[in-house]
Amino acid sequence: MNKKAFSLFVVMILAIVSIGGVYAFDLGSLFGDDSQGGDSSQDPNWETINVGGIDFNIPKNFKLQLDDQFNKTIGDVDYISTFKKYYNESEEIYITVSESPNYEATDDTVRELGGDSETINGIEGYLNYTPGNVSEGNNDGNPIYVEFPSYYTFSYAKDRKLVVVKATEKDFLYDIIIK
Repeated sequence: MNKKAFSLFVVMILAIVSIGGVYAFDLGSLFGDDSQGGDSSQDPNWETINVGGIDFNIPKNFKLQLDDQFNKTIGDVDYISTFKKYYNESEEIYITVSESPNYEATDDTVRELGGDSETINGIEGYLNYTPGNVSEGNNDGNPIYVEFPSYYTFSYAKDRKLVVVKATEKDFLYDIIIK
Protein backbone atom coordinates (compact mmCIF):
# COMPACT_ATOMS: atom_id res chain seq x y z
CA MET A 1 0.00 0.00 0.00
CA ASN A 2 1.31 3.44 -0.79
CA LYS A 3 1.98 6.10 1.82
CA LYS A 4 -0.95 8.26 0.71
CA ALA A 5 -3.43 5.42 1.13
CA PHE A 6 -1.97 4.59 4.55
CA SER A 7 -2.32 8.23 5.62
CA LEU A 8 -5.93 8.34 4.42
CA PHE A 9 -6.67 5.14 6.37
CA VAL A 10 -5.22 6.62 9.57
CA VAL A 11 -7.10 9.91 9.07
CA MET A 12 -10.38 8.01 8.67
CA ILE A 13 -9.77 6.02 11.85
CA LEU A 14 -8.95 9.26 13.71
CA ALA A 15 -12.18 10.82 12.43
CA ILE A 16 -14.23 7.85 13.61
CA VAL A 17 -12.62 7.95 17.05
CA SER A 18 -13.20 11.71 17.31
CA ILE A 19 -16.82 11.52 16.22
CA GLY A 20 -17.47 8.81 18.80
CA GLY A 21 -16.14 11.05 21.55
CA VAL A 22 -18.11 14.10 20.52
CA TYR A 23 -21.39 12.28 20.02
CA ALA A 24 -20.94 9.78 22.83
CA PHE A 25 -24.55 10.03 23.91
CA ASP A 26 -25.92 8.39 20.77
CA LEU A 27 -23.13 7.10 18.56
CA GLY A 28 -20.63 4.32 18.90
CA SER A 29 -17.01 5.10 18.68
CA LEU A 30 -14.22 3.47 17.25
CA PHE A 31 -13.20 1.87 16.91
CA GLY A 32 -5.65 -12.49 30.03
CA ASP A 33 -4.71 -10.87 33.14
CA ASP A 34 -7.04 -8.31 34.60
CA SER A 35 -7.93 -7.11 38.05
CA GLN A 36 -11.04 -9.30 37.97
CA GLY A 37 -8.98 -12.48 37.55
CA GLY A 38 -8.77 -12.71 33.75
CA ASP A 39 -11.40 -15.37 33.08
CA SER A 40 -14.84 -13.79 33.27
CA SER A 41 -16.49 -17.23 33.34
CA GLN A 42 -15.20 -17.54 36.91
CA ASP A 43 -16.51 -14.13 37.98
CA PRO A 44 -20.31 -13.71 38.07
CA ASN A 45 -19.97 -9.93 37.55
CA TRP A 46 -18.31 -10.16 34.11
CA GLU A 47 -19.12 -11.78 30.78
CA THR A 48 -16.95 -12.39 27.73
CA ILE A 49 -18.11 -10.85 24.45
CA ASN A 50 -16.63 -10.90 20.95
CA VAL A 51 -16.21 -7.87 18.72
CA GLY A 52 -14.76 -8.39 15.26
CA GLY A 53 -13.15 -11.69 16.27
CA ILE A 54 -11.50 -10.34 19.46
CA ASP A 55 -12.70 -11.27 22.96
CA PHE A 56 -13.33 -8.72 25.72
CA ASN A 57 -14.79 -8.73 29.23
CA ILE A 58 -17.83 -6.55 29.95
CA PRO A 59 -19.40 -5.94 33.37
CA LYS A 60 -22.76 -7.73 33.54
CA ASN A 61 -24.44 -4.58 34.89
CA PHE A 62 -23.75 -2.85 31.54
CA LYS A 63 -26.32 -2.97 28.74
CA LEU A 64 -25.60 -3.13 25.03
CA GLN A 65 -26.77 0.12 23.46
CA LEU A 66 -25.24 -0.02 19.99
CA ASP A 67 -23.97 -2.90 17.86
CA ASP A 68 -23.02 -1.96 14.31
CA GLN A 69 -20.70 -2.76 11.44
CA PHE A 70 -19.77 -0.78 8.36
CA ASN A 71 -17.56 -1.05 5.28
CA LYS A 72 -15.53 1.88 3.96
CA THR A 73 -12.94 2.53 1.28
CA ILE A 74 -10.38 5.27 1.83
CA GLY A 75 -7.96 5.69 -1.06
CA ASP A 76 -7.16 2.11 -2.03
CA VAL A 77 -7.79 0.74 1.48
CA ASP A 78 -10.99 -1.23 2.02
CA TYR A 79 -11.82 -1.94 5.63
CA ILE A 80 -14.62 -3.13 7.85
CA SER A 81 -15.24 -1.82 11.35
CA THR A 82 -17.32 -3.50 14.02
CA PHE A 83 -18.25 -1.54 17.12
CA LYS A 84 -20.30 -1.94 20.25
CA LYS A 85 -21.31 0.53 22.92
CA TYR A 86 -22.21 -0.55 26.45
CA TYR A 87 -23.53 1.64 29.25
CA ASN A 88 -24.90 1.65 32.76
CA GLU A 89 -26.36 4.61 34.62
CA SER A 90 -23.21 6.74 34.55
CA GLU A 91 -20.46 4.88 32.66
CA GLU A 92 -19.83 3.99 29.01
CA ILE A 93 -17.63 1.51 27.18
CA TYR A 94 -16.94 1.53 23.42
CA ILE A 95 -15.10 -1.19 21.55
CA THR A 96 -14.15 -0.92 17.89
CA VAL A 97 -12.26 -3.46 15.81
CA SER A 98 -11.25 -2.47 12.27
CA GLU A 99 -9.63 -4.69 9.67
CA SER A 100 -8.64 -4.54 6.03
CA PRO A 101 -8.20 -7.49 3.67
CA ASN A 102 -5.31 -5.69 1.96
CA TYR A 103 -3.68 -3.94 4.91
CA GLU A 104 -2.29 -5.25 8.18
CA ALA A 105 -2.71 -3.04 11.25
CA THR A 106 0.60 -2.82 13.11
CA ASP A 107 2.14 -0.86 15.96
CA ASP A 108 2.98 1.83 13.38
CA THR A 109 -0.73 2.15 12.55
CA VAL A 110 -1.60 2.52 16.22
CA ARG A 111 1.23 4.99 16.84
CA GLU A 112 -0.36 7.26 14.20
CA LEU A 113 -3.45 7.54 16.44
CA GLY A 114 -1.25 9.06 19.14
CA GLY A 115 -1.15 8.68 22.89
CA ASP A 116 1.32 7.54 25.49
CA SER A 117 2.94 4.13 25.14
CA GLU A 118 1.28 1.79 27.65
CA THR A 119 1.00 -1.94 28.34
CA ILE A 120 -2.34 -3.26 29.59
CA ASN A 121 -2.63 -6.93 30.49
CA GLY A 122 0.48 -7.71 28.44
CA ILE A 123 -0.75 -5.87 25.34
CA GLU A 124 1.36 -2.96 24.09
CA GLY A 125 -0.54 0.01 22.75
CA TYR A 126 -1.21 3.70 23.21
CA LEU A 127 -3.33 5.37 25.87
CA ASN A 128 -5.11 8.71 25.42
CA TYR A 129 -7.13 10.74 27.88
CA THR A 130 -9.83 13.10 26.65
CA PRO A 131 -11.19 15.41 29.36
CA GLY A 132 -14.93 15.93 29.54
CA ASN A 133 -16.52 19.21 28.66
CA VAL A 134 -19.81 21.01 28.50
CA SER A 135 -21.10 22.18 25.15
CA GLU A 136 -23.41 25.15 25.07
CA GLY A 137 -25.97 25.64 22.36
CA ASN A 138 -29.05 27.67 21.75
CA ASN A 139 -32.64 26.65 21.08
CA ASP A 140 -34.76 29.69 20.17
CA GLY A 141 -32.97 31.87 22.69
CA ASN A 142 -32.92 29.23 25.42
CA PRO A 143 -29.48 27.96 26.39
CA ILE A 144 -28.88 24.22 26.05
CA TYR A 145 -26.03 22.51 27.86
CA VAL A 146 -24.78 19.05 26.96
CA GLU A 147 -22.15 17.43 29.14
CA PHE A 148 -19.62 15.09 27.52
CA PRO A 149 -17.78 12.73 29.89
CA SER A 150 -14.03 12.17 30.10
CA TYR A 151 -12.69 9.11 28.28
CA TYR A 152 -9.64 6.90 28.35
CA THR A 153 -8.84 5.35 24.98
CA PHE A 154 -6.45 2.42 24.52
CA SER A 155 -5.51 1.51 20.94
CA TYR A 156 -3.52 -1.51 19.83
CA ALA A 157 -2.96 -3.91 16.95
CA LYS A 158 -3.97 -7.55 17.31
CA ASP A 159 -4.38 -10.28 14.68
CA ARG A 160 -3.82 -7.74 11.83
CA LYS A 161 -6.70 -5.63 13.25
CA LEU A 162 -6.82 -2.17 14.79
CA VAL A 163 -8.50 -2.33 18.22
CA VAL A 164 -9.75 0.76 20.04
CA VAL A 165 -11.26 0.46 23.52
CA LYS A 166 -12.72 3.57 25.07
CA ALA A 167 -14.11 3.83 28.61
CA THR A 168 -15.16 6.52 31.05
CA GLU A 169 -13.03 4.90 33.78
CA LYS A 170 -9.37 3.97 33.23
CA ASP A 171 -9.67 0.93 35.50
CA PHE A 172 -12.25 -0.55 33.13
CA LEU A 173 -9.54 -0.93 30.47
CA TYR A 174 -7.67 -3.41 32.69
CA ASP A 175 -10.84 -5.45 33.13
CA ILE A 176 -12.12 -5.24 29.54
CA ILE A 177 -8.97 -6.08 27.59
CA ILE A 178 -8.07 -9.77 27.38
CA LYS A 179 -4.62 -10.84 26.18
